[in-house]
Amino acid sequence: MAVIPGTAYWLHLRDVIMLLVARDFRGRYKHTRVGMLWSAANPLMFLLIFYFLFTRVVDLGIPHYASYVYTGILVWGWTAAALLQAVTSISANPGLVNQPGFPVSAIPVVSVLTALLNFAISFPLLLAVALLDGAPFAPALLFLPMIVAVQFLLTLSFAYLLAALNVGTRDAENILPIVLQLGYYLTPIFFDISRVPADFRRFFDFNPMVHIVGAYRTVLIEGHSPPLGPLALIAFGSAGLLVIAVHHFNRARYRFLEEL
Repeated sequence: MAVIPGTAYWLHLRDVIMLLVARDFRGRYKHTRVGMLWSAANPLMFLLIFYFLFTRVVDLGIPHYASYVYTGILVWGWTAAALLQAVTSISANPGLVNQPGFPVSAIPVVSVLTALLNFAISFPLLLAVALLDGAPFAPALLFLPMIVAVQFLLTLSFAYLLAALNVGTRDAENILPIVLQLGYYLTPIFFDISRVPADFRRFFDFNPMVHIVGAYRTVLIEGHSPPLGPLALIAFGSAGLLVIAVHHFNRARYRFLEEL
């Protein structure tokens, strides 16, 4: 019979997560001159390159292209960065795993929250770009927390799976960058999904990031409420996957000490 953790456990877990997120965030920018501005510099450089290529060299004819492509870059960047950190989060931290009483299940959460923090730092710049691009700041912006929550749930479920899978074998950390690179081009980051031929469009519909990126754009650029059906389906599917992933993680963690 499973034992349900008490309030003290959840408070301890929360404190550990907050401490590790702060440690990772400070450590990432500790020896840099501009600090956390680096989290905004990388997507901003991609924005400038894409904007030049697809408005001046090959015009894709997408309205508000600066905010359109920047939204895709930031949203995809959050999930990709979280998963890249999560896949090695257990195998790269044997000291924490070996520590008696340490809540190992906190580690994948830290990966997702650290990437979310970087996303949050760049988000005001996205709002500024959207404003300069002529996007209407409508009441639909109130849907943003819901979209963020859906993306968080989806990312966290895969973070737990990847963290556990990579302990026994390091194949996951080698395959993941390839999968993410392919996913980048199979998600409408810099192109419009309407350009995809109808025969192939249904394959894109199976990519949850297509709907999540589209939801952000609908709210930020068009000023409308996002389609709730796909988001609800992703949320329920992610919740189910998260239950399976956490169960697998908890079963696998008893072998972490042997395999690290």
